[in-house]
Amino acid sequence: MKQVITVIGPTASGKTSVCVKLSVSKSIEVISADSRQIYKYMDIGTGKPTPEEKEKVAHHLIDIIDPDEKYSAAKFGRDCKEKVKEINSRGNIPIICGGTILYIKAILEGLFLEPHVPEEIREEVRNQVEEKGPEIMHEELSKVDPKSGERIHPNDRQRIARALEIFRASGIPLSEHLRKGNKNILPLNMYCLLPERNFLHKNIEKRIKEMFRCGFVDEVKNLLSMGYNPSLYSFTSIGYREIAKFLLNRKNGNINEIEGEITKKTKEYSSRQITFIKGLKGVQFYKTKDTLREGLLEELKT
Repeated sequence: MKQVITVIGPTASGKTSVCVKLSVSKSIEVISADSRQIYKYMDIGTGKPTPEEKEKVAHHLIDIIDPDEKYSAAKFGRDCKEKVKEINSRGNIPIICGGTILYIKAILEGLFLEPHVPEEIREEVRNQVEEKGPEIMHEELSKVDPKSGERIHPNDRQRIARALEIFRASGIPLSEHLRKGNKNILPLNMYCLLPERNFLHKNIEKRIKEMFRCGFVDEVKNLLSMGYNPSLYSFTSIGYREIAKFLLNRKNGNINEIEGEITKKTKEYSSRQITFIKGLKGVQFYKTKDTLREGLLEELKT
């Protein structure tokens, strides 16, 4: 398979707008690699493409599940590969765009779709690890899954338990699940938009202010009125749980403090994204949207 153009970068760097501008001269379709934009009804706080942007270029893997549904990085890897095939079949150019670390890992390394582990099996294994000790359970793991036994340290309780849970629930060794997961690997040609730190932080501050101006609080209020609980995984997207907590307990700070907290957390998250991206091999870095666009146009000529 031909290398798939992938535009990565920290939050608020301007990745999406670059891809939208490319669509003026090229027949592209964007596959979102953002783990928060998959949720319906969560638009403002996740920075989804605007209706105008979606009109200019088709976007995929956005608004695909409800806030109380589950969606793994491994499933993203599989769905992403299918979307690449679909777009290619239409004669268009797929561009993966996003900054979710696990999603990028899923298509670079190939994560597997973890089987359902009944609670009774999970509890049984965890109790046995506590009672017998990790070394005894590591011996059992080595018998049923030698490859995982070699890879996992005899004192690593958590990973021993997880490998045994998966084997007992599915009858298939974890190492075999991992081997099959590698089929979702895609060859990527990675471009990163990485502005200067001060510029990026100012962009983040502007974006958060714009989110609040556009109705971020009302969006969270609507989710709560629809019966969605702030304890859901979807609410771990920066801002949702903080605003929900404020709405449910008005005595707990004021909205300006909440905005400041969300801005701080977003900056910290962008730093983690940058650390991960800088550790990847073969990434081409660009400081501005214009130079990135030029680089992508040059690539699209080949």
